[in-house]
Amino acid sequence: MQYNPSLPVYIQIKEDIIRKIRLGIWKENEKIPSELKLMEEYHSGRGTVREAIKLIIDEGYLYIKKGIGTFVAQREVGISIEPFVSLTYFIKMRGLNISTKILDKKEIIIDAEIAEKTGIKENTKCLFVKRLRMMDGRPIGLEVFHFVYEEENFFKDFNFENGISHYLFEELKVSVTKMNMDLEIVKAVGEEKELLQLNDDSKMMISNRVVYVNDKKDILYHLKFYCGEKLSKIGMDNFV
Repeated sequence: MQYNPSLPVYIQIKEDIIRKIRLGIWKENEKIPSELKLMEEYHSGRGTVREAIKLIIDEGYLYIKKGIGTFVAQREVGISIEPFVSLTYFIKMRGLNISTKILDKKEIIIDAEIAEKTGIKENTKCLFVKRLRMMDGRPIGLEVFHFVYEEENFFKDFNFENGISHYLFEELKVSVTKMNMDLEIVKAVGEEKELLQLNDDSKMMISNRVVYVNDKKDILYHLKFYCGEKLSKIGMDNFV
C-alpha cells in the first residue's frame, strides 16, 4: 500500500480496512487478521494499527470478542443516532458520498391531522419539505420536514439539497432551547418502503424530532426520519 504523505497513516489504514469490509473481502462475523499480521501488511507500528482499528470499531464496522479477536460487524455503514444531528456530516466524515433528491417542497397550512402528528398548532403556515438522502447513490433515509419558526426568513434562498442542520446551527447560529425525539421499529410498508428500496420482510426505523427555539419554546421544525432497520443498528449503543 502506498501512503499519501499529506494524510495520517492510521487514517489511510482505517480507510483501506473499511474498503475491504465493504467489498466483502472480509465477511460479516469473520475474524480479521491479528494485530501483528496487520502491522506486517501495512508496514506500520503497533500504535498506528491500534489507532486505525479503534476508529473502525467506533464507526461500527468491527467488534471485539474478548480473548478471541476482532470481527467484522457488518459490511454497510450504520447511521445510528448521530445523523439526527446531521446525516450529511455523519456520512461525509466516513469518506462516503451523500446526495439529496427533493421530492416535494411547498407552503402548507397545518390541518388537524398533521397537528396531532407533529405537535404544531392547527392553522399554522409552514414550509413542507420531503427529501430522499442517498449514500453512494443508494437510498439511505427519507426526511419529511415541517418548518415553522421564521421559515420565510431562514429558507427564502436556501437550496434544500444541502445540509439543513449545518445551515441552521453553524451558519445562522440558531439557538435551540429543547429537542424531543422518539424512535420506533415498524414493518416497512407503503411509499417509504418503495423509496428506500426495502424488501417485503424488511423493517424500518422511524424517528420523530421536534426542535424548539427561544424562551417561548416556539417550534423551529418537526422532522420525521425513515431508514432501513439494518442501517440503524450499528453504533447505536455509542450514541444513546
